[in-house]
Parts: sequence; structure tokens; C-alpha cells
Amino acid sequence: MSNVFISYASADRQNVERFVEALHAANIVGWLDATDIAAGANISSAIRDAIRKSSAVIVFLSDNSLRNQWVQFEIGAAEALGKTIIPVLVAGSDLGQLPDILSGRIVIDARNRAPATVVNEIRRAIEQSQ
Repeated sequence: MSNVFISYASADRQNVERFVEALHAANIVGWLDATDIAAGANISSAIRDAIRKSSAVIVFLSDNSLRNQWVQFEIGAAEALGKTIIPVLVAGSDLGQLPDILSGRIVIDARNRAPATVVNEIRRAIEQSQ
């Protein structure tokens, strides 16, 4: 079983939840801020700790996430901790505005695709990084 950190913009939660369900069905456990940060916890510390414990970081990309300060923080923390970052495009089309950390990486295009198919690509990326 793999344990991954899920980075996304809260505005995309409904779309991302479809992929999280497919990840769980494939025995990939995803850490989510909405369910895994306790009330009163220091958010940035909780995020760094969860990234440190994860085998990879999946970044669900959209126009919303590319403008989200927490997603940017999570990408930077993942890079600083040497984690495999797996970018997954779920909405939008302007990949020209990717953060520098993500430029040059292969992006999984999940738009208009079945979550189970996308999860197979994510699983392959996780396995190759280990």
C-alpha cells in the first residue's frame, strides 16, 4: 500500500474526490487537508509532516490550484524534501503557467478520462520512483 500526499485547491474538491476514491480502490492512501488536519493544529507543520511521511506528492492542477498559495507551498515543501511530485491536470488548459518546479515534468492529463485509468498512470509513476 502506498501513502501519498494530495495537493489541490479546495475549489476543485468535488472533482479531485473522484480521483481520491479511485486511489483508495487501488490501495493508495491519500492524505487530505480537509480530513487529516486536526482542529487547532499548525497547518504548515502538519502539511510538512504529512509530505515527509508520504511516498509521493500528487498535485492536481487547475487554474484554481495554480493560483492557490497552499498548493504552491506544498509543491515547494515536496521539492525541498526530495519527494516525487506527480502533476495531474484535472481542469484548465494553460500549462504554460506551471511553477518552475513543475516545468520539465511529464503531466498526466486527467481531463475527460476515467479516474481508474488515471490512477493506473499514477501508480506506475509511484512504482518507478521507489
